Amino acid sequence: MLIPTEQPAPAPRTTAGADAAEWAVRERIAEVERLLGDPADDANPLGRRALLDADSQGRALLGADARGRPLPGAAVLAAGGIAAETVPVPLGGRLERTDRLVRVARALFRRSASLGVGQVVGPLLAALPVWAAGTARQRRWTADLLLGGGTLAVAPRELEHGDCFVHGGIEAVPGADGILLDGRKPAVAGAARADALVVFARTAPGEGARSHSVLLTETASLPGDRFARRPARQGLGLRACEVGGVEFHACRLPAGALLGQVGDGDELALGSYQFARAVVPGMVLGGGDTALRTAVWHAGEQAPGGDPAAIPPQQRAVLARVFANLLVCDCLTLVAGRALHLLPGPSSVAAAVTGYVVPRLLRDSVYDLSAVLGARFHCDEGPYGVFRAFLRDLPLTGLGHVGGTACQSALVPQLPELARRSWLRDGPPPWELFETGGALPPLDVGRPALRAAGDPLAAALDGIGRSLGAGGDRRGGPQTELCLLRELTDGLTGELRRLREELSELPADDTAALADPRVQALADRYALVAAGAACLGVWYRHRDTADSFLAGPAWLVEALMGLSHRLGLPLPKREVPTAERVVREILDRYHSGRSYDLYGDRPCPDLP
Repeated sequence: MLIPTEQPAPAPRTTAGADAAEWAVRERIAEVERLLGDPADDANPLGRRALLDADSQGRALLGADARGRPLPGAAVLAAGGIAAETVPVPLGGRLERTDRLVRVARALFRRSASLGVGQVVGPLLAALPVWAAGTARQRRWTADLLLGGGTLAVAPRELEHGDCFVHGGIEAVPGADGILLDGRKPAVAGAARADALVVFARTAPGEGARSHSVLLTETASLPGDRFARRPARQGLGLRACEVGGVEFHACRLPAGALLGQVGDGDELALGSYQFARAVVPGMVLGGGDTALRTAVWHAGEQAPGGDPAAIPPQQRAVLARVFANLLVCDCLTLVAGRALHLLPGPSSVAAAVTGYVVPRLLRDSVYDLSAVLGARFHCDEGPYGVFRAFLRDLPLTGLGHVGGTACQSALVPQLPELARRSWLRDGPPPWELFETGGALPPLDVGRPALRAAGDPLAAALDGIGRSLGAGGDRRGGPQTELCLLRELTDGLTGELRRLREELSELPADDTAALADPRVQALADRYALVAAGAACLGVWYRHRDTADSFLAGPAWLVEALMGLSHRLGLPLPKREVPTAERVVREILDRYHSGRSYDLYGDRPCPDLP
């Protein structure tokens, strides 16, 4: 029981030092926006025109010219120290908190998915194994490389459900005089200009847990007849990201190239993917922000007199639904990121749910917004071109093991045990899990637990549901809104009870369950329930704050309405115009240049 009447309410939110930390994050976001420049300026190397030209021509946006000089956009970002966001603070970078990393990266994704993937996601995924298992010398060398403007790429480990686009294999044979590499990877992001590579290579036959190892090597030190880069492959999305191949032919590396121990590859890969599932979806939400802002701008332009307040009711309903979806996504990414600090053990469930739900909700939301744009959706110029590019690139931002299938595969084996031992039984999670600010323990990018011992989201749903059901809390808003909220919360709690009954019947660690459509459907439903729990936790933690929108129930009612509709649960009759209150917030943030997320950061780029 989380918040029974005989148990004290959560401790008040602490603000000591939080305001200064929040100010520093907002200053950094504003600094990055200034660095990116005016998106409407055709002379800006990181403006809308330059980004769309690079995309349409399928050329590198951040590479070098024929003389090896950085392209203008790359030089601007290097001068702004974007690479430091992926380097831990003790090594001279800025990587200290997941929420800070996510919010800064959103500024890049607001402009272009290629920009965000190339500048943050790619280097982060490549560097995580080094931060987790590298020696002090390896970590120092990698940090100096990134902070000095160098580039790092990863030739990743593919599991059995990897796709054919990235499929390829590299074998490594350790010996007394070094490690011999042989094989190829046909799709490595940033391969053409990588100064160093992190390579996942097979060191033992079969698919056992100790079959792969990880190596760090400087490309300039590799002999030209033993190492080759292959031309970039042109894909349908992320066209401004260079995705080329690498090949090794009996290429010998020194023994010091090994990260960790022989056989650590799978553990390091899974740990990196868990970290990525928790943080990458939150970064990609920056593109959803731009998509919603574009739709609001277009609808206002088409409204009588150009007044956004005159947007037709049907379009207002779409805008409200999409904004509520973005807040659901941000609640999940907030909890998943903070869990890496606060609950490293149970964080695997929140990370898997985030990596599974957020891309789906974001994809559906952008498709819904395309209907608001009407025929203009087919334009390739200006804001419309950016909108179309993001919609096309969205599936590739979760390529490989950050994607939905892998997240579901990480979630399904854990659910039966959680259903039996955790759901509706656990005590309260730490309330700091749901805060948008406040202090956090140091981030450990080592090797997180891949199996959860508890489920803080299910515990939050149970406890908050009991509190609302007791009728003792009237601080969240008018009674009519709380009635809606109680009914929606009861529906989600009832769904969790049904899921517990069905999943408890399944054997633990049943590998056949991964291919069972019934179990997959149950996992889908649990993920939506967990998303609702994350939203409830964020609202409950912030209901006494000065943020009148986040503290009020209107956005939460709309968020839970959408999730309950997806679950097929009975929907309560609307007694108050919660959707209109959400629309008013949308228009206020549009005019004040604030972001469409939990933070309401400013400034956001103007349109057109």
